[in-house]
Amino acid sequence: MDMDDKLIAAWTGHPHLRVIDNATDFEDKMKRLLAEISSFLGEPEPLEIERKYLIEYPDIAWLENQPTCRRIEIIQTYLKSEDGSEVRVRQRGMDGNYVYYRTTKRRISGLKRVEVERRLSRDEYLTALMDADTSRHQIRKTRYCLTWQSQYFEIDVYPFWQDRAIVELELGDENAEIHFPKQLKVIREVTEEEAYKNASLAMNVQ
Repeated sequence: MDMDDKLIAAWTGHPHLRVIDNATDFEDKMKRLLAEISSFLGEPEPLEIERKYLIEYPDIAWLENQPTCRRIEIIQTYLKSEDGSEVRVRQRGMDGNYVYYRTTKRRISGLKRVEVERRLSRDEYLTALMDADTSRHQIRKTRYCLTWQSQYFEIDVYPFWQDRAIVELELGDENAEIHFPKQLKVIREVTEEEAYKNASLAMNVQ
């Protein structure tokens, strides 16, 4: 494994990884880097451009054997919201080592959302749980973070599905071409299907 691969492997699992590869010369590479930073920080608000796909249940053994794949356990709880925004807190990690986030999302188009995320202490997280939206169930899922051909795939496996899973990609450009590994069998894109959003799943799962 060369140095680039080692760096990618080390960072795989980060919630917002971006890979700026060497497909262009240095000047264009810097332009792509600045475009990713501008997209993430937002002008004037931080934007998330996300595509979501329904896939067949993945080959877990293959995923866990990839050097650029990390397994993360996530517990996601939706909070009450007065203005219609989607507000959630999340516990993320493995083997007793967790980090906590509060995220507020507001949709501005089918693919684009304004997203504001803040790291929480464990005490802040536990306090936030007291404001949980009791009409929604807690979402528990295993996320496999896979870096593949300079793209970052987040593969969510849910305990209530044995035949399917969800793949999400955060993109700097909503028209970016996606190169799926052949081991991921795509059923269809569900980016704009409400039924496959976590907030909707939290209304229906037991």
